[in-house]
Amino acid sequence: MKTIVQLITPIITKELRQLDDVIELERPDLEVRHSLLDAGPASIESEFDEALSLPDTIKKAIEAEKNGANAIVIDCMGDPGLDACREVVSIPVLGPCQTSMHLASSLAHSFAFVTVLERIRPLIHCLVAKYGLEKSYKSFRAVDIPVLEIHANISKLTDALEQEVIKAVQVDGAEAIIFGCTGFLGCVDALRAGLHKHGIDVPIIDPIPVTVHMADCLVKSGLCHSKLTYPTPGQKKIVGYDMPGFSI
Repeated sequence: MKTIVQLITPIITKELRQLDDVIELERPDLEVRHSLLDAGPASIESEFDEALSLPDTIKKAIEAEKNGANAIVIDCMGDPGLDACREVVSIPVLGPCQTSMHLASSLAHSFAFVTVLERIRPLIHCLVAKYGLEKSYKSFRAVDIPVLEIHANISKLTDALEQEVIKAVQVDGAEAIIFGCTGFLGCVDALRAGLHKHGIDVPIIDPIPVTVHMADCLVKSGLCHSKLTYPTPGQKKIVGYDMPGFSI
């Protein structure tokens, strides 16, 4: 059975994510498709940005299911629109933050987030509480590099990640690390090599590969989110938004 996973990047900036970035995740039995928003923010670094991303993220999820996707992954650590998308489709929808946190808590007693900016701390704190993992959440660290500048200097990014991960482990006591930005995709190998020089060997979770493979696992296992938890919305008049199948 071939699984088709639709990766929805809930921003409009093409440079931050292209299909080539995730093509190596494909296998003969796994196809990854990709879509960006037509309307929304350039990046997501606040609740405001996230709110702007929601309508078109939901629309893209509806379209993905109609176009044959078996599962959807929302390509942002804020998990924007996760619950809403689960309501409007009947295929698995996964958020990388929720998936990564639950995996981290199964691999270690505690975890820390290392992400882009300090301003994201409240957003991450709210998600940790929502997903019920406060007891496992050890700390939050930021490299002070905005999302739109992540790819400007990969060496600088890797060095900053290494410094903050060392602090999270040695100072904060974290036993696993979660990348708090999906834009860090592909940095794990270099980071892990640097950490080994310091005698640090902990799981480092790169959210997109983990979440895409988890989506594939759910499809192949015949599992999906509960419609008692995420009931399908009824049709009603909707003004200003194109929501196929839900507006009259």
